[in-house]
Amino acid sequence: MTTNKFEQATRFAKTSAAFMKNAVQRRVNKQNYILADKTENDVIFRDGIMSVKYYRPLSCDTLILESGQSLHVRRRRFAIPLVMVPPLGVFAWIFDLLADRSLIRYFLAHGFEVYLIDWGKPTIENADLSLENYAIDWFPKALAAIREHSGSDEVSLMGYCMGGLLALMYLASHPEDDKVTNLITIASPIDMHKANPLGLVSQVLAMPASLIRRKTTFRLDNLNADGFHVDGKTLSWLFKMTNPLGVVSSYMELIRNLADDDYVARYMTMNEWFTNMPDYPGATVQDMMRKMGLYNRMAKGQFKIGERLADFKAIHSNLLAFAGDNDKIVSIAGARAIMSIVSSTDKTFHIVPGGHAGVFTGSKAVHTTWSIAKDWLQLRSKPYPRPVKNP
Repeated sequence: MTTNKFEQATRFAKTSAAFMKNAVQRRVNKQNYILADKTENDVIFRDGIMSVKYYRPLSCDTLILESGQSLHVRRRRFAIPLVMVPPLGVFAWIFDLLADRSLIRYFLAHGFEVYLIDWGKPTIENADLSLENYAIDWFPKALAAIREHSGSDEVSLMGYCMGGLLALMYLASHPEDDKVTNLITIASPIDMHKANPLGLVSQVLAMPASLIRRKTTFRLDNLNADGFHVDGKTLSWLFKMTNPLGVVSSYMELIRNLADDDYVARYMTMNEWFTNMPDYPGATVQDMMRKMGLYNRMAKGQFKIGERLADFKAIHSNLLAFAGDNDKIVSIAGARAIMSIVSSTDKTFHIVPGGHAGVFTGSKAVHTTWSIAKDWLQLRSKPYPRPVKNP
């Protein structure tokens, strides 16, 4: 009996020590717990704060997923590279989270050459970055660098949320680029009047805004972009407020598991996504509010970006689009609108489990969004005639 009490006391002491260590270290040495952005890559292009990364083939023979599933790493590669396009307002490393929850590693394991467009870290000094900068200037430069590096004119694009919109805007404004063979969008809000939670507000304001525009010289785009700039802390707070109970619940789970090193590291890595957000450029917010919020022009099929007309009927790429069944930011109807604005003949729409983040990289995403996208893309990509050697 005395021995059992001694063992219990010892376990309690060890658990308490681990609890206190993690409670202190996660604040003092936060970066030691952040396990994202660890896959080997090379920066092949840079322009200002934007860069393009190439991810080297995995050196391991097996990739273990969070669920415990074991994937054999395919050495024979597909010839059409996959270009991942992140949204604004987050860091691009959300595509490369924990080793067993990395979208990049998942597609590398399945034989794809993977590239990532990284929009960088805008600050108030970049408040003048507009849709024109992203879709007309940087996007074609990024694809040119990828095509040169890969040796393939054909590419596939995968965009999450705003990343999907930027991919669509690029294609719609560059009809001469007919080599984007495949396009995948995940939780991308096409019809802003059906988006959650501001769609109704946009609809209500659209008529008076249009009247003011016709009757006066006032134009939203004539205002200073600095006034529309959203700093990262505000953006993080707004995102968390879409599911405040979830934020509290996850924090309570952290407290209960604070003695578990692995749990703390996983929590800290995921939490970094929602807590540490880059600024959202003011001119882009301005563009989105006017063209897509008030006037819902993407859902209507076309609008101008700079001097170019973005006509979404000019898009003929094979299309796969996803919406989350519990997404509090992008409604199913808002995402489904993509099916009517493009001219693609090969197009598929899937509703999958998850909220706005979960549909992209939640615990179920590997068996839903990822698996569906992988199967769909493999059928529409061309394999190399020979395997690629281990790096």
